[in-house]
Amino acid sequence: MLIIPALHISGGICTRTAEGERGTEGRYPLDPVQVARMWRGENAKALHVLGLDFDEEGISSSVELLQALVHAVDIPIQVEGGLNTAEDVRLALEDIGLYRVLVEAKRLAFIEELLAKYGPRKIAVSVELITEDISAEEGNNASCASCMETAEALSRMGVQRVVVTDRRAHGQSAGPPAEFLLSLVERTNLSVTLSGSVRNIHDLRLLETLHPRKIDSIILDEALYSNAFPCQKIWRKAEQQLIAQQRLL
Repeated sequence: MLIIPALHISGGICTRTAEGERGTEGRYPLDPVQVARMWRGENAKALHVLGLDFDEEGISSSVELLQALVHAVDIPIQVEGGLNTAEDVRLALEDIGLYRVLVEAKRLAFIEELLAKYGPRKIAVSVELITEDISAEEGNNASCASCMETAEALSRMGVQRVVVTDRRAHGQSAGPPAEFLLSLVERTNLSVTLSGSVRNIHDLRLLETLHPRKIDSIILDEALYSNAFPCQKIWRKAEQQLIAQQRLL
């Protein structure tokens, strides 16, 4: 299972920082580059950047920040937010050098255009589990389709990876939507990344039993920043001396 730390960025800084051990509270960085280096130092193999305010002006307003992230670490970075046009995607993949972009499932025509130009490895699609349905749009004609039907349509279009976010009211407290995820990979040939929903090591172990070849990665934010996993205690203790010496990263 690939663990992908999430950097939630607003106003040029991260909106969450790691919770330190005793004596290091409030000392962890909010600078995105330092946070990226911290997760890389803890053996992250990829990063997910969510631009909370990217949509306002498009990704062009954050080019320097994203380039700094790309240059700061030697692992793939994918981005979500601010990808409103084909030019935004071109900027992200070609000029900035991001590995992958994440676009909304409802923009089917836009997805087809991007797949034709960049191929499925560079384009992932966000699928939100809100009730049991999400809205799918094609041009100006809106129709309501079940989340599963939308995923099947994406698979037929040539999409290879979807990122599933459980936004149902109980999603954060109930853990991963295991039944839905297993049904999704059994009915499509999609690879699946789960975003959020994992609260602890037990949830990770549950995901690993489902279909590890297809449900192969998890984007972690809240659980990771709150040190929900046993190994993080070791990392935090190892970082204390560096923090005390003001040499963290």
